[in-house]
Amino acid sequence: MKKKLLALVCALVMIFSLASCGLSTPDTVGKVGDFEVSSGLYLLAQFSAYQQAAQLAGKDQDTTDVKSFLKATITTDADSGETAVVQDYVADKTLETLRTFAAIDARFAELGGELTAEQTQVADNYAQQLMDQYGSTYTANGIGLETLKAFERIQLKHTLLLTLVYGPDGESPVDDSDLTEHLDSQMYELAYVNIPLYNTSTFVFASDDQKAQMLQLAQAAAASCSETQDGSVSEQVSALHSAASAALPDIYAVLDSTPAEDASNVQTELLTESDLTGAFTQDGAADAVRGLVYGEAAAAQYNAASIILMMRIDPLQVSTLDALRTQILSDMKGDELEDALTAYGSTLENDLSTSAMNKMPASKIVNPSSSSNS
Repeated sequence: MKKKLLALVCALVMIFSLASCGLSTPDTVGKVGDFEVSSGLYLLAQFSAYQQAAQLAGKDQDTTDVKSFLKATITTDADSGETAVVQDYVADKTLETLRTFAAIDARFAELGGELTAEQTQVADNYAQQLMDQYGSTYTANGIGLETLKAFERIQLKHTLLLTLVYGPDGESPVDDSDLTEHLDSQMYELAYVNIPLYNTSTFVFASDDQKAQMLQLAQAAAASCSETQDGSVSEQVSALHSAASAALPDIYAVLDSTPAEDASNVQTELLTESDLTGAFTQDGAADAVRGLVYGEAAAAQYNAASIILMMRIDPLQVSTLDALRTQILSDMKGDELEDALTAYGSTLENDLSTSAMNKMPASKIVNPSSSSNS
């Protein structure tokens, strides 16, 4: 599934750092439409673009050598074979990100959106948490608390746009029946227990034979839950917990290990198709989830290091449609909204200052490990 730009930017802000340019930076870079672009937001958008390029790098390309990598060529579309010079790709993606920010801000206002004091405070509090954790990096690179607040408020507006566009009173409302159908057919509420395929004391991994033995025991535990398939979610989760509690000592014993007291605690999570393809990487694991009906349990090795003992449960017995609406709309309409915002942003007038942007060149970006290599 296509990565959502804002989610990627947020993740990058939390994980990576920017290099200090060594040059004075302007307060503003200009405007896209009526949206004022601060130097901090420009640096953030630029670094996000660089990281997107880094994800497309070949195995022999060193993305920590920023100046060299900017001159390299990357394949931007594996299907068509389309390529781009990284410097050009970063410039284009930076502008695209800023246009998306501007589009979010404009569409939110057009649809009558207004952040409440409480919502603004939530965004600002998260920005403060980021500053508390990564403040030295941000400060060194011209990204201050006000920039993080602005970014978090943009993110919040982006989330709220789903309701403003597709909610019951939105511009293009999605019927509750369509939401429920999508929830039933494309999303999966799982109650589960994770079982490590290694000794939790020595961290020695199971052999293939041991994995097979552990999986067989987990599958027997799943089969023991069948009597509660038509029961309430509470009864189903209780049955899964009981089955795990009974089975885990024998499963762990295969590796001469013992389960922790909380090893049989049941967790729940609502997964999307994208989650399945990303997390359930072993052959057949994602299909095992897709094949479950409500109340049915199964066990599968879902990645190289873990078995999952799981049961699919009805999300509308755990929560309400209104409470899940934004999450469902995000999965159902998120890409459509992104495309609309990109198209809208492309129509906005670009009044960004070239001279201001030139004071913050991409060549000054570094990854955390690059400073030791320079």
